[in-house]
Amino acid sequence: MKVFITGGKGLVGTFLSDAFMDRGDEVYAPSRKDLDITDREKMVKTIKIVKPDILIHCAAFTDVDGCEIDKKKAYLTNVVGTQYVAEGCAEVKCRMVYLSTDFVFDGKKGSPYFEADTPNPLSIYGQTKLLGEYYVSHLHQNFIIVRVSRIFGEKGRNFASSLPFLMKEEKKIVLTDNIVNSPTYVVDLVEAIIFLIKKNFLGIVNVCNRGECSWYEYGLKIKEIMNIKDIELVPIEFEKFVNRKAERPCYSVLDTSLLESLGFSMPQWETSLKIYLER
Repeated sequence: MKVFITGGKGLVGTFLSDAFMDRGDEVYAPSRKDLDITDREKMVKTIKIVKPDILIHCAAFTDVDGCEIDKKKAYLTNVVGTQYVAEGCAEVKCRMVYLSTDFVFDGKKGSPYFEADTPNPLSIYGQTKLLGEYYVSHLHQNFIIVRVSRIFGEKGRNFASSLPFLMKEEKKIVLTDNIVNSPTYVVDLVEAIIFLIKKNFLGIVNVCNRGECSWYEYGLKIKEIMNIKDIELVPIEFEKFVNRKAERPCYSVLDTSLLESLGFSMPQWETSLKIYLER
């Protein structure tokens, strides 16, 4: 296949590129500097030139608090940019995979979210990603929307990936104990995406590791696996953090029974976290 990956130099984009190349597929994975998705003329023209069999849209403004500070950038990147990508895919009739988020939900359900549950995002980030879903599903018929949460992996610069390194350097770290979702190992996510493509699945699907935890529980598991003794982890309610701009859903665990019914089972998050830390 010929595969086009936006955000190709990010965490998920990098692992996707490697996985497809290992399969012998042709991969075009430009960085944000190489291709501005908010430039419609260039975006659509590039898709027409590449003529991919499938485009995986990973490029996004994912800084949840940053989206509250710079709403214009969040809207341009996550909504307008996604619209242009979807328009380009529709023109060349290639399949499109869009990475979305558990933050499209408000966390008030109290049990894991199914794909058909009604979204109600609390933050600008969640709102813009949901609008991105709208454009993908309304401008293009051949699509997969993958909702995922708390991605971690090698060379990742987000908090879930970097927390183990912080715990080796710091003596005390404060972590929220009332924000619960499902960590997702990038290697497992990539395998699931490739499975869904090969399966010719169309629609919305939840993809995350099985199980759930708060950030505090996530930190405790890292401490246990790495046997770090000289670190104090302090649990705190999210509402007591003074430097947070965006509201988060308190419980945004995603139900993965649809993915499992298709024949793909994600590992437990603890199992994948151990693999990540060993690597």
